[in-house]
Amino acid sequence: MKRSHIIIGAIVIYILIMAAGGAAYYYVQQEKQIQQEAKLAKEKEKTPEELEREAQKAKEEEIRRQEEAKEKAAAEAREKKTRELKDNMAAETVGGLTYYKHKWPKKPEPGVYLRPFVIAGNGKCVIAYDVYYYYHISDPLQTAWIKGDRLDIVAGGQTTTVAFDPSKLNKHMASDAEWLTESYSLNANRSVIDAFKRILSVGGGYIVYYKLGGKSRRHELSAVETKRIREILELYEILAEE
Repeated sequence: MKRSHIIIGAIVIYILIMAAGGAAYYYVQQEKQIQQEAKLAKEKEKTPEELEREAQKAKEEEIRRQEEAKEKAAAEAREKKTRELKDNMAAETVGGLTYYKHKWPKKPEPGVYLRPFVIAGNGKCVIAYDVYYYYHISDPLQTAWIKGDRLDIVAGGQTTTVAFDPSKLNKHMASDAEWLTESYSLNANRSVIDAFKRILSVGGGYIVYYKLGGKSRRHELSAVETKRIREILELYEILAEE
């Protein structure tokens, strides 16, 4: 076969392929146009009630999407806040219960301290607190043993008094009597939690640890202590919802 015949044949085949492709494209475009026209015709056939129902459904779907987005954002913010709070605390699990506490010094400046913490686990979540009194022989107040049985929490012009069971007093003394400690650990009842909230609302307060008819020790809550009360309440609210 001559080369010219081969070339002509190839050209003819190419033209046929292009023609077929053009016809297919034209067919697809026509189908699209027909479907679009059919859709428009169907829309025109809908009653006002149907159109209103569809508009209402679309509105409800948009509201649902917005609510889901809000819930997701809130969950992510709550998770981030929980991580931040826990990062500032030490967690210890005993018997299925996890204790979330700030890292307090064992030997602070002489005085009395209010140290709230959270206990979570076994389907429960509570706020508890330690009342911790530390005394050193160099302390100029020379209060030594107080063996307290009361604590006053004062904030916003109100006083909340907690009475202790003296049989539950934890006390320790150094072997050389250089220092001593007294402490109580209790779950916070509603009045104590309300006292914590008053401390936060006014930005501070003070506590007085004492023995009725005996010695006492007063302590002004620092900015750090106030901040830690806030963090404990925030963590409690988050874990209590879970």
